[in-house]
Amino acid sequence: MKKFLIIISIVFVAFTVNAQQNTTFSQYMLNYYSINPAVAGTESYMPIALGFRQSWTGFTNAPSMQMISGHTAINNEMGVGAKIYNFSTGPSRKTGVEGTYAYRFDFGDDMHLSLGLSVLMYQMYLDITKLDMKDQDDNVLYGSSAHRVIVPDASFGAYFYAKNYFAGVSINQLFNRKVDFATNYLKEEQVRHYYLIGGYNYEINDNFTVQPSLMAKFIEAGAFQMDLNAKVIYKKMFFGGVSYRFGESIVMMFGVDIKNITLGYSYDYTLNEIGNYSNGSHELMVIFKLGGKSTASL
Repeated sequence: MKKFLIIISIVFVAFTVNAQQNTTFSQYMLNYYSINPAVAGTESYMPIALGFRQSWTGFTNAPSMQMISGHTAINNEMGVGAKIYNFSTGPSRKTGVEGTYAYRFDFGDDMHLSLGLSVLMYQMYLDITKLDMKDQDDNVLYGSSAHRVIVPDASFGAYFYAKNYFAGVSINQLFNRKVDFATNYLKEEQVRHYYLIGGYNYEINDNFTVQPSLMAKFIEAGAFQMDLNAKVIYKKMFFGGVSYRFGESIVMMFGVDIKNITLGYSYDYTLNEIGNYSNGSHELMVIFKLGGKSTASL
């Protein structure tokens, strides 16, 4: 019994602290809609983004995430979007769908403020057969090899942007729902996540553009994350960049933007103790830009 509780603690600490419940892609600057619903409909085209992330390579059953998202403007004021995502680590998995509505206010000098609200539904899944329980007769999870819980939730965001700069704030998991796997041991509270983003687009000359940006994430459980990013674009086609995630990792990324398709790759070099046992994290991002001219944008 004691061994079982230790295993359960490790599983949920890994899920809530390291994965922070809502894992973000390292290349979120290619798709800010992934962390802020107010971004829906703010582009001149319809971006369809596909992302795959494999964290902590070298670990068995290491965390991985897949996502497909898209958003578009439906008139001069309103935008809509949708996401499907899956996050798994060891015996646990979180799979969800999300729908977004956003309304935009326009100001002078090409400045805009967008407010967005997402409603979402996700399933928390725990496969008991993947737990190595010392006591095979433990009746804590008796009668079931897997536990599933359906959870409704919502997120809200505000996004202010102009031609060369932007800033935004968003709140995820607004309902603070408690996930109960119908036992006295498997419970988890889906705490709120707060995101702050900001960035600037500086054109050095006709060939080079520099885009510094930042993201801060605060989780009500007490965790805090800060990213400082710098991306360089050459001839509005090739890009490369680096991110420093304080106390956690250094991220290197590069990609290409050709004919309404963006391809991006990033590698996370882990700086904390996990880096002693992991080969880092890999990520791929593909974005199809429908109905508009492709540019390497903020």
